[in-house]
Amino acid sequence: MRAWLNRRAEEPHERGFLFVVTYGRSGSTLLMGLLNTIPGYRIRGENANALHHLYQAVRAVRDGRETHQGGNRATDPWYGVDQWRPDGFERALVDAFVANVLRPAPGDRVLGFKEIRYTSEHVKDLDGYLDFLRTAFPQSRIVFNHRLPADVAKSAWWAQNPHALKRIEAADARMRAVPADDRHFHFQFDEIDDSLANIRQLFGWLGEEVDEQRVRRTLQTPHSYRPGEESGVRAMAKRALGAAGLR
Repeated sequence: MRAWLNRRAEEPHERGFLFVVTYGRSGSTLLMGLLNTIPGYRIRGENANALHHLYQAVRAVRDGRETHQGGNRATDPWYGVDQWRPDGFERALVDAFVANVLRPAPGDRVLGFKEIRYTSEHVKDLDGYLDFLRTAFPQSRIVFNHRLPADVAKSAWWAQNPHALKRIEAADARMRAVPADDRHFHFQFDEIDDSLANIRQLFGWLGEEVDEQRVRRTLQTPHSYRPGEESGVRAMAKRALGAAGLR
């Protein structure tokens, strides 16, 4: 899969990775659908934080190699550590993740996924992990998806957690602490309305055009809700499009 990366590296304006960083019940599945209206974008769903586990493995190898010198005798407790190749290990894991999880297809320009496991309970070292995403994936970008914590805390499984609001607010604040720039964008899901203004802003940041027909059709399509029950984010999207009669 390194061949895919190298091929795209010859066309830097067309190649990249995009990661949606958020917490559960933030509207991330619908945001994933909106991003996938862009030709050449293949943004996958959640993977149970598989990539974060790979980051932890890479960090363990790097730390071990830097901390334990020697290890060149069979009697040493860290025998072989001097032969470790952290950079090669990282490249191999990243290649395997792209090939077997992101699964690029012909015509893909931007690959990525959305993940909701970014509370401190899931990812303690957020800064370190984000740095890994930026460096391990060429020209990667990160979209932080936000939704009003009070609304999230009342949604689905969060409503059963007495500490939900505190956890969500902490996760949201930690994400907002990362400054917006050419590689980081903060998207406020609650602000989607019939003008599609914040969607246009996001797509503009990506350097992409908005296919308004596809975007509106996506907003009308149910995303991530239990059968027989309309989710809060779906209801919000319907209200946003109601003025135009696009329910």
